[in-house]
This record gives sequence, structure tokens and C-alpha cells, in this order.
Amino acid sequence: MISILFPIHAGCALISISLFIWRGLMMWVGRPLKRRFLRRTLPDTIDTVFLASGIIMAFLLEISPLDSHWLAAKIGGLLLYIVLGAVALKYGRSRVVKRGCFIAAVATFAYLMMLARGMVAVPF
Repeated sequence: MISILFPIHAGCALISISLFIWRGLMMWVGRPLKRRFLRRTLPDTIDTVFLASGIIMAFLLEISPLDSHWLAAKIGGLLLYIVLGAVALKYGRSRVVKRGCFIAAVATFAYLMMLARGMVAVPF
């Protein structure tokens, strides 16, 4: 089962960050997406599959965030990424705030990828 879930999870990570960067670049140049499907439906669907596959894998591998420091750090980083992404794409009041949160969200995602690869809370 893990051999099926892991590629799904990794693929969703790649698609999710690609869509986020694309939406962020469109925000950066001042051309927001008008189509609801590309702006909301597709990213939300990908992120739901991404999260569900991660939760199922943790359950099947019997990994608890209370016992595993890297998983707890990954969950905290995920929450930070969600907040920064929401400010960057929707709730930011100025361009400077939106751009700063966009860069911070991409850096947070890179940190999450390092956590996933090394399974160590402080990967550097």
C-alpha cells in the first residue's frame, strides 16, 4: 500500500508547489487568475489528496507526531506554509506583504521537502 501512496504523495507535492508558484507569479506580475477552476478547485483537490495520502501513510507506518520530532516539525511547517500562502495569494493588503509571504512560503515548502527527505527536525 505504501508503494502506491508514496508516489501519489510525492506527485501531489510537485503539482501543489508548481500550482502555487504559478499562481504566485501571476500575482507578482499583476495578472490574477479569473477562472475559478485554476484558482480554487484544482489546487484544493490536489492539496486534499496530498494531505490524505500523508495521513494514511503515517497511520500505516504507525508514525505519531508525538513520538517523531520530524513529523511534528513537518506539521508545524505545513501550518506555516498554509498561512503564508493564504496571505500571499488572498489576504495580503499590499504588494510588499504579498511578495514577502510568497517568498517565505516557497522557502517553507523547501524546508518541508528537506524534512521529508532526511526525517530529521533540523535538516541543515
